[in-house]
Amino acid sequence: MMRAELLQQQQLKLSLTKELTQAIELLQYSTLELRSFLYEQSLENPFLEIRDNQRTEKYKRLHNHQEKKNMIENIGTSSETLASYLLMQLSMAQLSPEQRRIMNYLIHSLDEDGYLRADEAEIANRLAVTVEAVQQAIRVLQSLEPAGVGARSLQECLYLQLVRLPSRNELAEQIVLHYFLMFAEKAWKTLAKQLNVDIKEIQQVADLICTLQPRPGSPYAKAESHFIAPDLIVERCDEGFCVLLNDEVLPQLIWNSSYEKKISRGRDKQIEQFIKEKYQQFEWLVKSLEQRKQTLVNVMNKIVEKQAECFEKGFSALKPLTMREIAEELNVHESTVSRTVKNKYVQTPYGTVELRYFFSSAISLANASEDASAAQAKALIKQLIEQENKSVPLSDQKLAELLCEKYGIVISRRTVAKYREQLNIPSSAKRKRY
Repeated sequence: MMRAELLQQQQLKLSLTKELTQAIELLQYSTLELRSFLYEQSLENPFLEIRDNQRTEKYKRLHNHQEKKNMIENIGTSSETLASYLLMQLSMAQLSPEQRRIMNYLIHSLDEDGYLRADEAEIANRLAVTVEAVQQAIRVLQSLEPAGVGARSLQECLYLQLVRLPSRNELAEQIVLHYFLMFAEKAWKTLAKQLNVDIKEIQQVADLICTLQPRPGSPYAKAESHFIAPDLIVERCDEGFCVLLNDEVLPQLIWNSSYEKKISRGRDKQIEQFIKEKYQQFEWLVKSLEQRKQTLVNVMNKIVEKQAECFEKGFSALKPLTMREIAEELNVHESTVSRTVKNKYVQTPYGTVELRYFFSSAISLANASEDASAAQAKALIKQLIEQENKSVPLSDQKLAELLCEKYGIVISRRTVAKYREQLNIPSSAKRKRY
């Protein structure tokens, strides 16, 4: 027989509060993301005041002063774009109003590399002209400087440059025009047989093509400079190495007491409750930031302790290290370490690197009790390839054998191939010179 009744039961379970979720988010934010988040919080909390550090303000003043000082020096700086350069060349050309309209559209349709990615029929339809008129305008565009501009593909770009060389190379033009895919895949022996030429002549064509510009518009493209502000600084000190937090990159959080006094004069309960809630948010935010700073310093101290040889001798001495090892040492979860090192940078005596750089999987060493790191193996693979005889490049199997013979690092041919691809180094067949 079943019956309904009320029962009390105690149960323990973990739940993520809003504050705890915020602390986790703050930990994984990069410096720029954290600054943006803090300014968003200042918009929601009228009592929260964001103030830049004195050194940051000093840097801004120096930067502005330097800009004013260099104004005269920068007067002669060229600000010419690819479009303005092409339009300047067309200014003296005898073109009909329709041709000039098509040319203007084509020039402003070029991408930053100088390629024309738009379809001829689509351009003709949009401008209400014939496809033949568009094709004629493209030919005019491709006759302008820089050579190769207005090309629809890399193959066409290289061919346009070859036909405008002072000394024409018929073999190079023939290869690029009719055998480009075979040439790019480095099937040179087959290509040499088909063209009835020596393979050394194919190599000479390759050397010539390497002198061409695959991105004719790139000299006119202005790339923005991206600066990395390190979250941590590792410096030499009497005890070895010291970890310092770079507080300059983050603003200070200040509670606006004067504004609190102004709006709390009426002694309204709702206002008092509002101020209380906002102050709790402010306190929790300050506490979360301090916790973030401490976690960063703790993790970096452990990295320095584990990778002491790396900081002494350089990045080539990097040892295998996992996030789990650091987590166990600090008695925290592995995900906490992962969030801590995400998009964070440290300034070391050997350069500024991402914190994730210090974590690398282990590779067994022959006849040794210690292990080597994957980063160390990659560095050695790159070194061996740089020193190889280019006429007889080292295969992945040979690289694996040399790593074992010279450095005692035992990895398979497949692992060598994976590391080589990660280093953006082509295979031995594509590195071979004839």
